[in-house]
Amino acid sequence: MNGREEEKSQTWHVLVCGLPLAGDVFDLGSSLTLRRLLLPLSVFDLAAAGGVGFREWAILEPLAGNATAEIVTDDTSAAEPGYDALNKCWLASALLVLRGFVRHICPAVSAYSWNFIAGHQTQTAPIFHEQLAEEGIHAAVFNPRRSLPPFRGSILDYHLRLLLPRDTRNSAFGLTEAVWFREHLERFNILAANEERFRYALEAAVDWRFSKDHRSAIARLWSGIESLFGLSTELVYRVSLLASSVLAPRGPDRLAAFKRVKETYGIRSKAVHGEPVDGAKLEKGLHDSYEILRALLLDAVERGKIRTEEDHYNELLG
Repeated sequence: MNGREEEKSQTWHVLVCGLPLAGDVFDLGSSLTLRRLLLPLSVFDLAAAGGVGFREWAILEPLAGNATAEIVTDDTSAAEPGYDALNKCWLASALLVLRGFVRHICPAVSAYSWNFIAGHQTQTAPIFHEQLAEEGIHAAVFNPRRSLPPFRGSILDYHLRLLLPRDTRNSAFGLTEAVWFREHLERFNILAANEERFRYALEAAVDWRFSKDHRSAIARLWSGIESLFGLSTELVYRVSLLASSVLAPRGPDRLAAFKRVKETYGIRSKAVHGEPVDGAKLEKGLHDSYEILRALLLDAVERGKIRTEEDHYNELLG
């Protein structure tokens, strides 16, 4: 196999921290697989990977105890609609956020499975003791028989601190979610590849969690919300009206949704312009802003497109 073919067939394993799983393996569709880490990932396992080329291994030490899974894909499955393998893994992670699994992050990638790294030191301890007895401490430490293969990978989206909405999903990822992913992931992939406004809003729905405070997070979320509507005038009223057509059915619930979005936009304006807002209101504004953007994006994913202004008016008045 030549180098070009070898590169095309490269499989990547993206480490997932903070996502509980209800099973060992889930097919997400689009040649993406979510797998449980079968053993804990220890700092000693990371150091072993460091010994074979993972130079940034120590950065992952604070997250090691929270590592639960990996997203697996390969380059050959990523030709359509134009995303490479790692970008498709990012899209899967983004869709997890939209589905309410806000606590997870994907901090690193490896060319071989993290299951090969997690528990490595414990599983290979007998080999170490055997070499120690046969060859002595120097050989066992500096020329070990139990070394991992050369590491190929890197740090990805690394963060130690996350802002979270008031209510987060704490249930484990299970079969029902995996079925939903298989039904929607390719449509989601195509939408993100072809619709710039959707992609911008999606990035806002993911990276607001890394903001330094509630004000900047709310501003980031609303940049995503406003991008989905493409409005430049009468923002408060029109955004509230159009968003309510997605958030609730006609009747009292939609009227309540309209008022809630309008109130949240008011908090957004105060947050962005540095006006005094008490902590409870900022927290509520953060939660409600995230839920508005999440609902709008999921609506687009399930429809396969962003609603036009005409779509919204048909829903409101048709």
